Amino acid sequence: MMKITLTKRQKDNVTKVSTLALERFVERIKTDTKGGAVTRRRRSLELGGDLESYDRIYPPRMVYPHAEFDKDESDNLTMKSFNGIVTLTIDGLESQADIDEVKRAARMLPSTLAAFCGATGHEVITMVRISRADDENMSQMTEEEANKLCQQGGEVVMRLYQSIIPRTIRGEKFSVHSNFCMPLDPCPYYNTKAIALPIEEKPLNLPEKEVEAKNDDSIDDNEAVEVTKREQKLVNYLKTHYRLRYNSIMGYTECWNNDKKYPDWTPVDTRVLNGMAVKVKTAGINASSHDVRNYVQSDLIKNYDPIGDYLMNVSDKWDGKDHIRQLAKRVPTDNPYWQDWFYTWFLGMVHQWQTSNLAMYGNQTVPLLISKQGWNKSTFCRLLLPPELSWGYTQNLQINDKRQVLQQMSQMMLINLDEFNQISPKIQQGFLKNIISLSSLKIKRPYGRHVEDFPRRASFIATTNQSDVLADPSGSRRFLGVELTGPINTSKKINYEQLYAQAMHALRQHEPYYFDEKRTQEIIEYNTRFDVKSEAEQYFYDFFEPTNDEAQGQWMTPTAIMAYLKKKVGVSLLKNTSVNGFGRKLTNMPGIKKKMSNQAALYLVKIILRE
Repeated sequence: MMKITLTKRQKDNVTKVSTLALERFVERIKTDTKGGAVTRRRRSLELGGDLESYDRIYPPRMVYPHAEFDKDESDNLTMKSFNGIVTLTIDGLESQADIDEVKRAARMLPSTLAAFCGATGHEVITMVRISRADDENMSQMTEEEANKLCQQGGEVVMRLYQSIIPRTIRGEKFSVHSNFCMPLDPCPYYNTKAIALPIEEKPLNLPEKEVEAKNDDSIDDNEAVEVTKREQKLVNYLKTHYRLRYNSIMGYTECWNNDKKYPDWTPVDTRVLNGMAVKVKTAGINASSHDVRNYVQSDLIKNYDPIGDYLMNVSDKWDGKDHIRQLAKRVPTDNPYWQDWFYTWFLGMVHQWQTSNLAMYGNQTVPLLISKQGWNKSTFCRLLLPPELSWGYTQNLQINDKRQVLQQMSQMMLINLDEFNQISPKIQQGFLKNIISLSSLKIKRPYGRHVEDFPRRASFIATTNQSDVLADPSGSRRFLGVELTGPINTSKKINYEQLYAQAMHALRQHEPYYFDEKRTQEIIEYNTRFDVKSEAEQYFYDFFEPTNDEAQGQWMTPTAIMAYLKKKVGVSLLKNTSVNGFGRKLTNMPGIKKKMSNQAALYLVKIILRE
């Protein structure tokens, strides 16, 4: 259990040290002390008081979140165990809206453990989980090792969080002894499932030889000054004429050309880069196209997460109505489970957009819309994404091209397996079954030298004109089969803000975005009507029926049932059906009883006598 340390200077000038479980701390800060210590301190600040003088008279309780400490004989804090936490402070927030905005931004990252309003009422403190990249146990770390990880982790965390938090993060030294005054926030954010950000530890100081080499610079000082001036002119020119952002989802820089009458965000490809270089030269700046490329493709360009930004903007705006199931109702069907299935799958899709490559599971279910042509199935799938994110939809997946499939799963948001019936049983039972379950993707970039690990973002949906399409009985649990009874209503406008605000609210409340064992069995049983029926299955119902009455039926092995069918219809009609495959089909037949003998599986069936 993670424990944080609290200290309080007593009247006799002795410091009292105590520890508190993190969960209890989060509950503790929702209300003030009996004497209203935090509120009185805030009021003093609002009246123009000097907090330093105030704290000398009324010492506040201090929070040390990074580690659990003891006190030695000299009254010094000594580290007992490191918690794997660093904290960021965003101050200068003038209103509750500013505080809420920062908290919403912080919780978009899966490594955020907690975010809450600080002691002054004008700052947000964000607690971020970190770990060693080598995944070694941190509980045995020395204080020196913990300080080193804290410092290096703090620098990484600060760069990462500054890219998404709309306010400046306070610059401060990161240490296991970093602390803050007891906060007060009636609605703190707390994520028990926060994923630790792995930190690659590096030496804090350069080796002596490397320092000497750096000091022995062969570039003339005047020349270095000229290079710096040229680079500054280049950066100033680009900032004046372009707005630049790095699309972290697509993996490229985008630009907004301020000189155009009708500008739009455009990927900075080779053609755009060359145009920038020509304009820079025309402006009299002695910079090469290589210089332009270096800046535009550097980490100096602010990160932009289109998915995260959209979800953050709709978060906390839900009106309390069930917009997700209302959208599902537009699909006319006799499937009694459809609305609940769609709700859970939709939460899984939104959750998938926010996961990292450290996630354990991916969204493993696929709605399968079944109807004749012209009933708006593909249009409905496309309309599931708001206009701002419509780029994230595709139905042009080349399922036979493994590299393209993995690439689109990392960059797209929703993939429609259109004309699902054209996917061969072999691919259904092999490659497709595997990729639907993936949580992360290993891809080698074009011209890359090694395979990299990427988070999977895309979920799947499928459409088909045929009802007998599921060729893998063991994989049918991944599909949410729904046969339409009429065309889907796609003319009514969708309230996307409320749709996704509801999903974000549900996920924050830890509603399930996956199907438990009971609901999975429900899916399997319902999907039997969409299985591809082999010759043996079709003939089975001509001569057998499942029964629960042992007096009327008999226990038979798949081999015995197959032999009976061959005797009735002829061997040639069943030559393409294997006994093992037929056995798997029997297991998934609704209503059939099964038991195991020493030799094989037995099924209780009743022979239909025909004249």
